[in-house]
Amino acid sequence: MGDKYVAFRLRSGEAGVMDEACPHRGASLALARNEETGLRCIYHGWKMAPSGTLLDAPTHPADAPLHEIKTRAHPVHEGQGIIWAWLGEGTAPQFRPLSFTDLPDNHVIAATAVVNCNWLHPLETLWDVFHAQILHNQTNRNSSRGNAYFSSSGRRTDSGIEFDYPEMRAHSTDYGFAYANHDAAKTTHFHFIMPFIQHHAISPGAKADKGLQISVPIDDDHAMLWMIFYNRHTPLQPDGFAMQNLASIPNLNNFLEELGERTADNRWGQQRDAVDRGESFAGFGGKKTTLINIFAEDLAVIESQGRVDRSREYLAPVDLALVKGRKTLVDAVKAYERGEVPLGRDSDLTAIEGGFDVGASSP
Repeated sequence: MGDKYVAFRLRSGEAGVMDEACPHRGASLALARNEETGLRCIYHGWKMAPSGTLLDAPTHPADAPLHEIKTRAHPVHEGQGIIWAWLGEGTAPQFRPLSFTDLPDNHVIAATAVVNCNWLHPLETLWDVFHAQILHNQTNRNSSRGNAYFSSSGRRTDSGIEFDYPEMRAHSTDYGFAYANHDAAKTTHFHFIMPFIQHHAISPGAKADKGLQISVPIDDDHAMLWMIFYNRHTPLQPDGFAMQNLASIPNLNNFLEELGERTADNRWGQQRDAVDRGESFAGFGGKKTTLINIFAEDLAVIESQGRVDRSREYLAPVDLALVKGRKTLVDAVKAYERGEVPLGRDSDLTAIEGGFDVGASSP
């Protein structure tokens, strides 16, 4: 983590990812000229191919063996408009297609945003399914899926919040782990694909839009989130979850722009007066879409955690999937240190996706 890369597409159409620093004097190749066969650094004119090979260097004699000079470049694969780069050492493994990477463009929509937390925090929030019963209670009730999300026979807090207490189940898989939330209203199914891909339960119905989140590390305190929604059965429809929540967002490269600056000084954007007046449980309403409201709530609590000292937590029965996720990651690190093949590297991931079944069922 903390390494800097430049991702690009040449005029020829070829995509690439390489170290951001020019191997000559370290100027950023994000400033480079995008030419037909490579990136040309504007500092001294060095031209680098997507393979990392030096193609041209005005600083050297005409007969200099430029091919001996290389920068670190990374193998890439394009899947549904996303450039996937192999940042590991050695030969890149075969690309693992996901449930959406073979779909036509009008079946998929993606959005990104940088968040001020460790990459693991958003994943742990997704493993913690129960928080949606409290933190997102009002947002979910006001959404199009509200009637399917809650029963009329749940419990109630002493402040009047009605919620459904779940039975949680989790099990290991060859790609990570799977878990399910069973309560009086629904059963929701989730899948974690190593090392940072999380399939959601979005909306009820076998042909409803599906979604996943990817939490890409930047450094210890920042991550880039990818939100990807898709439908394998039909082009994305205006009344589906995906288009309802992303079609109106003006900048999908920063889909959380509406949230503005989030710091302790402004309580991460919390509208405290709305809480005090009883208009809002958490104080994060009124955003453009349900998805943005949910992220406003999630990021407030996630970013407020700072660097988590997990030795000081008191976990609850509903945290079963959270415990499973942490153990999966720790076990994966130990397996890697033993030289074993990483989880999911050779798995078929094309049929892995979340699910949302309305009605209570036995866990």
